[in-house]
Amino acid sequence: MSRTLAPHIDHLKIRAFSLLAGGLLLFCGPRASTAQAWTMPKGEAYVKLFYSKTDAARQYTFYGRTTDFIDGLEGNTFRDRSLYLYAEVGLSDNLSMTLSLPYKRLFIRDQSFRFRTFAVGTVSLGVRIALLPLFGRTASRNAAALNFTVGVPAGYTRNYAPSAGSGQVDVEALISVGHSFWPFPAYAQAGAGYRYRSSMYAFSDAVKCQPGRDVSCITDARPSFGDEWVYRIEAGLTPFGGGLLVQALAGGAWSLHLPTTGFSAVNPIPTRQRFLKVGGGLAIYPFRIAGMKHLARFGLNVQYFVTPTGRNTLASRDLFVGVEFRSSIF
Repeated sequence: MSRTLAPHIDHLKIRAFSLLAGGLLLFCGPRASTAQAWTMPKGEAYVKLFYSKTDAARQYTFYGRTTDFIDGLEGNTFRDRSLYLYAEVGLSDNLSMTLSLPYKRLFIRDQSFRFRTFAVGTVSLGVRIALLPLFGRTASRNAAALNFTVGVPAGYTRNYAPSAGSGQVDVEALISVGHSFWPFPAYAQAGAGYRYRSSMYAFSDAVKCQPGRDVSCITDARPSFGDEWVYRIEAGLTPFGGGLLVQALAGGAWSLHLPTTGFSAVNPIPTRQRFLKVGGGLAIYPFRIAGMKHLARFGLNVQYFVTPTGRNTLASRDLFVGVEFRSSIF
């Protein structure tokens, strides 16, 4: 971890991407385009490495109004320049396993100092179970799946400012449904679920701090996080024999309780938050378009999101650029 020194600031507001979201990684970055309702075929693997660029100069208050992220400062006082690895493998035709590994690079600026943290953040482990076969339905243009994900901190120090994550284990269950419009090259899917934000901090660390003297951390705190409903919607076009993917994307979180406590550097994920993110994506598979079958599963992609509304969260702009590859492994 690389850090710069900073004074004790209890009310420095930040919000870093977390993830644990399903097919549209609104909280940890984007996943595979069909990662909500469809499982991977048995023996198939999908790997994606991508870079995130998140900027914010404003934040949403408890009441949905916008204000400066850092009072009196203009410009992007919050920046996230993180790297992510996402992988998925089909254990059977109806069961997939997923992994999301973030390397967080966070930067904060106030009137006098610059803060930064580099660390592996919260790792997401999940399974996706196809639901239609459980009811005797065979493969069709429709799909439904249960996405179950556990987010585990990778041992980072949660009371550094800024922190690489909230520090506690979270569990999410989400049901997604999808429909393919084949032979028209398009699909649509939607998902909704519940995120349990636990108080288990065993997998993150905290260092001792003395307020007013230690300049690189904040006195440890273990806030009570509010559970959330999570949701996401996606539609895509796949022309040129699947050589191009154009996406429309939306999703967010809705705390079961109204926000009452602001988020701070010790825990970059607000204890209670409500927000909507909307955006789009573009992926190109150049070797598929060129007819090079042995490299047809290699792709380049980009996704971009804005936050049109929210409460107790950043009014951020989020760009993701990545490379992906699919292969048979067994």
